[in-house]
Amino acid sequence: MREQNLQDLFQASRDQLATLASSSQYVQFLQGVIVQGSLQILDKEVTVHVRKTDAAAAKQAADAASKQYTEITGRQIKYELVASLSPDLYVELAT
Repeated sequence: MREQNLQDLFQASRDQLATLASSSQYVQFLQGVIVQGSLQILDKEVTVHVRKTDAAAAKQAADAASKQYTEITGRQIKYELVASLSPDLYVELAT
């Protein structure tokens, strides 16, 4: 029973992520994730690994995240985007 509940939860998460990735809110979501991660590591240069299919959205999100990070911390940050992740990563992580 517990295993089935976990599998159902994983499937629901995959479905929601797929929906989010195709929505207009995806760039905003990526921006938030990038800023949160940056605030955790507090480094001047950060490498962000993305799916190739997300490269354009990630670039837009990273540009906005850089501005938001500077507003929050008063420090500059540089993002390097590397399109190295599998296109089906959200499926692979959950299975």
